[in-house]
Amino acid sequence: MITVQILKKFPDRTFGLGQDVSTNLVGIVKVPALFVPNSIIHQDLINGRLKRVTVDAGAPQKVYDTLYAALQSTEISNSNLITLPNKGRTPYASGLIRAIFDGQKGAVAIKNWPAQNYLAVAIGLGLVDLDYDKDLYYITDLGKQAVDLLDNKEIKKLQDFLLKRLYEYPYAAWLIRLVNKDKSKQYTKFNLGENFGFIDEPGFTSLPEDLYVDAMLNAKVDGDKSEETQIRSNYESTADKYMRWLAGVLVDYGLLDVVQKEFSRKENGKKYSISLQAYKVTLKGTKALNKVNGGSRFPRSVKRVRWEYLAPKVKNASKRKTSRALMLKYLSESSKGLSANKISQKINAVSPSIGSIPEQVLDDAIGLNRLGIEIEINGNHLTLKEKLTDFIIPVKENHTFQTTEADNLKRKLLPVLKHVDHKYLQAIDIAYKKNTSNAENTLLEVLSTDLFVKEMDYKGSHLGGSNKPDAFVYTSKAGWILDSKAYSDGFHVTAANTDAMGRYIQQYRDHKDKSTWWKKFPNNLPITYFAYISSFYNGNYQSQLKDFEDRNKMRGGLIEIPKLILLAEEYQDKKISQAQINQQLLDDKIDWKDYSTILLP
Repeated sequence: MITVQILKKFPDRTFGLGQDVSTNLVGIVKVPALFVPNSIIHQDLINGRLKRVTVDAGAPQKVYDTLYAALQSTEISNSNLITLPNKGRTPYASGLIRAIFDGQKGAVAIKNWPAQNYLAVAIGLGLVDLDYDKDLYYITDLGKQAVDLLDNKEIKKLQDFLLKRLYEYPYAAWLIRLVNKDKSKQYTKFNLGENFGFIDEPGFTSLPEDLYVDAMLNAKVDGDKSEETQIRSNYESTADKYMRWLAGVLVDYGLLDVVQKEFSRKENGKKYSISLQAYKVTLKGTKALNKVNGGSRFPRSVKRVRWEYLAPKVKNASKRKTSRALMLKYLSESSKGLSANKISQKINAVSPSIGSIPEQVLDDAIGLNRLGIEIEINGNHLTLKEKLTDFIIPVKENHTFQTTEADNLKRKLLPVLKHVDHKYLQAIDIAYKKNTSNAENTLLEVLSTDLFVKEMDYKGSHLGGSNKPDAFVYTSKAGWILDSKAYSDGFHVTAANTDAMGRYIQQYRDHKDKSTWWKKFPNNLPITYFAYISSFYNGNYQSQLKDFEDRNKMRGGLIEIPKLILLAEEYQDKKISQAQINQQLLDDKIDWKDYSTILLP
């Protein structure tokens, strides 16, 4: 049974997927072994290893004493497992999970980040669980079985035992289903990432493979090694790293094969090539689909779900997790399914501050399918196809969820987006985010460009990289130099912030700069404009825009992400032309309250 548990407070951590973790699941069993006093791992620590990786490695005696005492209990805190409070990184083991794994390059212990991920995977496989009320971890019955097999050196039985846990693991179920859709396809980390997670929020999303390949081949043609390095950094998302680990686990079990996917281009008679590691399903991986979905005498595996799985690290993640968990609760209690409207009503009855709407429920259903939890979507009606393990939905006593400006905007947009892909709503979250990664900034650029190219039929492409604008798009009538900005506090059109755009305008106009991005595009367009794309704009932005236009002798626009999405929807609905879009981008209706009354029905 999925249970709502009212608590005064509870921890909000991330569990489930691994990064910097062994793909051999047998190693994960060392984590639950910490909770078993007579286990080999536990005894090894007591009998000398703990001292060797703490005091002997430079730790204060207090660290050893604290971790030794923790080993005497069947319930262990997060800090004792991962790291005790300390200033900066420590070369010694400051937590028990750090203590049981050797570090890289001669280090006595692994670092905090992989230790967190080892715990996350152990919980994901059902070997360890968390008592929300006490904020303490404990071993489960499955964990005890796994440790017993490890201690008795029954490794083959243990591997088979963990394979069953893998079939119960939603993320693995998702990947097995995905690779079986096209058994001949070679899936790179980009292919995996684009099919994973919730469509309307960043965090689970990978960048497009074709853009990465195109950018890398361009850098190879130019002979620019530093550009290649920058591209690798900018295009590496958190999702990519998780995908590599998860695919690696399935490779270890023989469900996937590793292959090299080749890409090449001829330029001036010379061939330039890159290769990407990719994955292809094996015969064993095809048969595994019967274990995941049920079939060929096998029952469908019961999926192990947790509240923590249901949103990435985004603002108001707890609200999103709670809403989706409640959705699963109500679907699991109704064999015939429920309408999105009914689910939304039920969610709001539990917590009105969630502000659920049917359109979000439908998007969440798509996202849950992309996590490995199969939900049949028939118009507005949803039916859960899985049996789920019991889990707790922790809710703070008398808690009111806060709503961010990004949440408000997405809630207003969702009901009116009938044509435009809801993936573009991620751009709002990124644009309003306080600290963005290179991959998130690149994703914002890509999404902004795609709204023009894929949704409004402009030509052009994303550029990115150093000394280039983010994109250039055009029609037969006009071109646009685009620069996308993620600013949680709004973008100021100051001299410092517009310096780069001034250079791009000069590069395009003069064709003399060593950056030759402009060569890809027509040089005979009737007119060219510039545009900033961001969350919102602050200060005297209209007068500052006019000053910048006068200095650079080019007209331009300031566009909020929601406005760009609405323009794309209007175009798809055949209510607006490209010429009218250009006028909308140039007008002074920059703020939501001004343009929303015009563009919204």
